[in-house]
Amino acid sequence: MKKSFKALTGGLMAGGMLLSGLFAIPGQAEAANVSAKFGQTVNVPNQETVINKIIRTGKSLDGRAQYSHNYRPGKYMDCSQFMYYIFQKNGINIHTRDDDRQVKLGSYVPKSKIKKGDLIFYSTKRNKSDITHVSMYIGNGKVLHMANTKVDVTISNLNSSWHQENYVTARRVIK
Repeated sequence: MKKSFKALTGGLMAGGMLLSGLFAIPGQAEAANVSAKFGQTVNVPNQETVINKIIRTGKSLDGRAQYSHNYRPGKYMDCSQFMYYIFQKNGINIHTRDDDRQVKLGSYVPKSKIKKGDLIFYSTKRNKSDITHVSMYIGNGKVLHMANTKVDVTISNLNSSWHQENYVTARRVIK
C-alpha cells in the first residue's frame, strides 16, 4: 500500500508540474517568471495587461503594507522592496531590492517619454550621487510608491515640487 501511495502522489506531483507550465495560475501575470537584467528591458506578451496587474498589486497594498527597511514580503517594505515585491508577484524577477541597483535595470527613458510601468528614481542628496527613492509611473501624471513611515503606499503627483526637485532618471523595465 505504501509503495502504490508514493507512486500515486509522485505521479500527481509530476503531472501537476507539467500542467503548471501549460496553464496560467489565477492571479499571476502572463509574464510568468521573466527575469529582468541590468541594462535590458524585458519583453513580455500582453505588456499593458502585465503592467496593469503590477499596478493593481501595488494599489492593493494600500492600508495593508507598512514602510519599513525590515523586509517582510507584502507587509513591511521600503520603496525599492515594494517595487521588487509587486514585480515578483506578477512573474517578473528584478533580482534586487536595492534602489541603487534597480536604477541600472531596463533602459533609460527621457522624462518627456515616460509611460505607464516605468520606474522613476529620485535622490534627496545635494549632488544626486545616491538614489534614495523609487516609484512607478501609473499614468496621468501620477506615481505609485511606498513613500515613508507616515504615508506608506500612496499615489502622488509626479509634478509636485518634491518629485520635481529630487527627480534623477526614469527606467523602462517592461517593453
